[in-house]
Amino acid sequence: MNNDFVNKALESARVLQQSVAEAATKGAEQAKPLVADAMAKAQDLQRTLIEQAPQYGEAAQAHLQTAKGHLTTFISTAQDVIAKGAAGAQASLTPLAENARQAVHQAAKAVTEATAPKPPAAPPAG
Repeated sequence: MNNDFVNKALESARVLQQSVAEAATKGAEQAKPLVADAMAKAQDLQRTLIEQAPQYGEAAQAHLQTAKGHLTTFISTAQDVIAKGAAGAQASLTPLAENARQAVHQAAKAVTEATAPKPPAAPPAG
């Protein structure tokens, strides 16, 4: 399979998760630039998944769709966090971190499924 895709998706997912974890530990105002950076990373990961998804099998497709859904939710929540004041942003950081965790988990699952060796085809009966 496409090793560059695997490496880029997994690295993007790790960086996204790290950025969100860092944002969640900071105060809301300090977290805003980190959230904006995490949102940009999520959009990059989402673009990568969309570009590469068509070449992978059905099982991987399902995981990729789930990951893209989590990324879309994450991006929407991140935009909301950035738009809110400090008090509202702090309350939104926990769900934001959970969305990132779910997106990263599904992206890794999809990449694993997409790159797993396929079982040999059964010989034709007859």
